Amino acid sequence: MRITPEQLLDDFVDRWTRGEPLAVDELLSRAGPQADELADLIDAFLERAPRREPTADAIAFVRSLDAPPLLRARQARKLKLDDIVAGLVEKLGLPENAREKVRRYYQELELGQLDPADVTASVWVALAGLLGRDAKGLAGVQPTAVSAPAMYRDADYANDLPEGALTMSLVAGLEVGPDEVDRLFGVTSSD
Repeated sequence: MRITPEQLLDDFVDRWTRGEPLAVDELLSRAGPQADELADLIDAFLERAPRREPTADAIAFVRSLDAPPLLRARQARKLKLDDIVAGLVEKLGLPENAREKVRRYYQELELGQLDPADVTASVWVALAGLLGRDAKGLAGVQPTAVSAPAMYRDADYANDLPEGALTMSLVAGLEVGPDEVDRLFGVTSSD
């Protein structure tokens, strides 16, 4: 016995009336060569059907579409911002006192306020492990071709520096230039 598009439409209307998932793809598949006819019938029904108030889940889903991709990925894994920060600190081997700066930079990255192209590969690898997805791709970073030949530094480069240059940067409590967290997130000056 062959199922007609009208019978499949009845199934669709019954599901719609009960508030169940409509499974339009499944119904169209069952219609086979008459899928176009069924699609027209479904469209006609929905044009005339009374409008319903969206469910809380539907509203949350639509709102989530406006969120930046990294934020959506974190929320999909049900991870809090602090979970990501703790994971990054651990996976990147950073000291505990780096948490605040990692949190700030990650939040800026997640919200699109930090250039993802400047973030190091180790951060992207750590994020991929935490989010279970290609975080670099979510942030929209495109691979770039290397345009310059590799440069190597002489192992004895410290001898070429002015006397005292290295010792000044090692003075306790003196931060000269960006620290490791700045470097990892591609930030050239620290606040």
